[in-house]
Amino acid sequence: MEGVKIRHKLKILTNDQVDTIHESTLKILERTGVRFDSENAIKRLLKAGAAKHPTRKNVVIFPRGLMNETVKKITPWGTYYARDPKNDQTYDGEHVFAHCLGGNPGILDLETGKQRSATLDDVEKVTKIMDATPNCHSVGNLVVATDVPPELLVVKTQEAMMKNTSKCLSGYALNVDTVDILWKMWVAVAGSDDELRKRPLMDVYASPSSPLTYDAHAADVMIRGAEYGVPVDLVPCPISGGTAPITLAGGLAQQNAELLAGVVLVQTVSTKIPIQYSGRLSMMDLRFGNNVWGNPEMALASAATVQIAHKYKMIADVYGVTSDVNMWGMQMGLERMMTALLPAMAGADNLSGIGGAWDNAASYESLVIDNEIYSDVFRAVRGFDVDNDTLALDIIDSVGHMGNFLAQPHTMKYLRKGELRISPLFDKRTAERIRKEGIRPLQEVARDEAKRILREHQPLPLEKDAEKELAKTVKEAEKKLMRRH
Repeated sequence: MEGVKIRHKLKILTNDQVDTIHESTLKILERTGVRFDSENAIKRLLKAGAAKHPTRKNVVIFPRGLMNETVKKITPWGTYYARDPKNDQTYDGEHVFAHCLGGNPGILDLETGKQRSATLDDVEKVTKIMDATPNCHSVGNLVVATDVPPELLVVKTQEAMMKNTSKCLSGYALNVDTVDILWKMWVAVAGSDDELRKRPLMDVYASPSSPLTYDAHAADVMIRGAEYGVPVDLVPCPISGGTAPITLAGGLAQQNAELLAGVVLVQTVSTKIPIQYSGRLSMMDLRFGNNVWGNPEMALASAATVQIAHKYKMIADVYGVTSDVNMWGMQMGLERMMTALLPAMAGADNLSGIGGAWDNAASYESLVIDNEIYSDVFRAVRGFDVDNDTLALDIIDSVGHMGNFLAQPHTMKYLRKGELRISPLFDKRTAERIRKEGIRPLQEVARDEAKRILREHQPLPLEKDAEKELAKTVKEAEKKLMRRH
């Protein structure tokens, strides 16, 4: 799968400012350290050259020399593999991809538009739509199936997604046992353990608890994923004014310390696997105590995170389309475009957010609308050529004064090449046509498109033997997990 080439990169920070944040990160790691509640993680870190904090329990400090060596050993960029190899994603710091939001327990019902709890059926349907929309390059667990027993949630969610997309697929694991089960599920699809190790079709996700803490499950999941050789996504989520300093610079330095401490731990297992720098610094609205994303500071923090991640040649995954509004309308569109465009122009490798709505809910309509927003964003970062053919001097001379360019082959040539993006969703009709034909809210148009996709799109099916082996593996996992409870 080809990402969108970023022609020119926006710099929110100067190179000196990036270096200053890096230096501040080293000071945090040397003096304050990071807490790890996993005995295995602490043993590994101490063996690697870290040290125990003199007074703080479970806190590890990281000498400067260790961090310098860690940064040198980071695997640049990397490839994520998909069930269909044509959907593999190779990151190089020069192309941008996008993916969905994750973990929403609610969804806006496709028929009524009202919010309700998400189900396993919704997992299947939203995955199918993400498989069909071209600007959702990889797929994750957009919604949480609240009708599935908690013990089976990860397994049943992963199975539903595996059956409904052939794109790169990320999931989540709450503990080491779940990582093992997910690995077995993907072995069933890949055909063997060896084949899956050649092309890892899964990754693991670990989020430290800000400020500066990795709980035991997060640390142990990182270790087990690295032992399998799968990519590790590190997702620090500090909140400015709440779990991080209110200043963007301070929040970025803390976020960076949390992430680099995780890199050290992963490298105690392997230095060969890709690690995704999924910085999620957000802001607290101190008037109400809630977390907010749809503001200019969010866009600035994401764009700056890209620059910091790229200092280490790491895959930069940051917030993309986000909003704080609780209804359809102008504010939602303005916020989503702003928060996606700045980090895209800064050179993000991955932008998140597709499919989010409000109040911890996802939306079928947003999946379609966000695909269009990213089409505009990607058109902006793609830029345009300036050469003899695009300058069109001979054509300008030929058309002359008071002529037009409609009949020129040059016009059709560049229209087909995408010089002008014509959205199939956004309403560009003239006022006269709107008066005659009427107008519908954008979310209604998007709802019809989501229904069309669900009717017509057929994801690449699993091979019969793989589907049979997957079902067997899932049934065994269900018995094992439910027996414990």
